[in-house]
Amino acid sequence: MSFDTQHTASYYAATARNAAPYPCLDGELTADVCVIGGGLTGVNTALELAERGLCVVLLEGRRVGWGASGRNGGQLIRGIGHDVSGFARYVGQDGVRYLQQAGIESVALVARRIEQYAIACDLRWGFCELANTPAQFAAFKAEQEDLASLGYRPQTRLVGPEGMHEIVASDQYAGGLVDMGSGHLHPLDLVQGEARVAHGLGVRIFEQSPVLRIEHGPTVTVHTARGKVRAQSLVLGCNAHLDDLEPRLSGKVLPAGSYVVATERLPEAVASTLIPQNMALCDQKVGLDYYRLTADRRLLFGGACHYSGRD
Repeated sequence: MSFDTQHTASYYAATARNAAPYPCLDGELTADVCVIGGGLTGVNTALELAERGLCVVLLEGRRVGWGASGRNGGQLIRGIGHDVSGFARYVGQDGVRYLQQAGIESVALVARRIEQYAIACDLRWGFCELANTPAQFAAFKAEQEDLASLGYRPQTRLVGPEGMHEIVASDQYAGGLVDMGSGHLHPLDLVQGEARVAHGLGVRIFEQSPVLRIEHGPTVTVHTARGKVRAQSLVLGCNAHLDDLEPRLSGKVLPAGSYVVATERLPEAVASTLIPQNMALCDQKVGLDYYRLTADRRLLFGGACHYSGRD
């Protein structure tokens, strides 16, 4: 199969800007750090290390951004996906505050890299959390106050049910919390653009190079079918695709599935009626609905979370 057909067919793969392939590892290399995984975690780790002057090799089993990093809802949102206050019993209040700050700083880091390196990825600011019930809307006030206590600088505002048509053409919501410090983008363009930056900083990137075995010792040796990398340190950035490379981690991975569909291109009048301010939108359901407009005016809608492990 050629490099051009390695990405799973998707809206993002069909519209990607930065899809130039990298070679397969063939031979032996040495590095300060070997990073396994070419998603957002692996690519940004490699980029950060290269900015600090380290010699880095990145190995990707398929294509950069092949997994969820290049096939998600494209929503760039503060936080880590849920309320972290319940972790206080494990990490204390200082630890909870650290997690809250990290969830804010992560968005700022992405924005800074996009601007610094001129990564074209259709970044658009503006996000609204959608309340399905009046109780959820009431909780948004406390969330807004928590953000203020953390020194959150972007504008936030509450929108009552009477004003929701300014946000979305639906009568289903009890209100919303607008956050102008979150937004949406083209995720495959982002991760492939970051890989291009990392490569320009000296990171040696290899695709179609699945790791078969890791040999630990005074240094670590990472084996692929046609080569190996010896490094002082190893980063496992595989997430759900770790398989059996590290059994101590593999057994702690819970598969989660979510699905995204994109419409045909919509007339400008239809698109601007559906989501008048072109924000990213997400409700409060457990199997949440999340949606937005793409740069070419398609409605991209995701949801239906499950944990069966089936495709």
